[in-house]
Amino acid sequence: MKNFKEMLDKDLETTFYNTNEFAQVRKIKYDGVSKDIPVVLDSEETKDRNGIGSDHAEGIYGRFIVIRVRLSDLGSEPRQGARFWIDNDLFKITNVLNEYNELIIHLERFDE
Repeated sequence: MKNFKEMLDKDLETTFYNTNEFAQVRKIKYDGVSKDIPVVLDSEETKDRNGIGSDHAEGIYGRFIVIRVRLSDLGSEPRQGARFWIDNDLFKITNVLNEYNELIIHLERFDE
């Protein structure tokens, strides 16, 4: 019988990061390394983040997203405050959580 960690790893691989189920392959660039990896856009957490106060100048709009990636796909845990590209969009990392080698990365950018 498999232990819980082995079952979780299998579920991440076969379901959550399966591009026919939840994940989308996106071009990620971080720390000078660019690669195409499966990414899960966490729409529920993104909705919660969009409710954050808006102290920004008139005409400047915050865009907040939360993504999930496997640590093994990214290669290293990114640091808070670093620049992070998804496709051609540049974001700043505001928070990183590592849950069982799955990274939950909170990103923000400001547009006019």
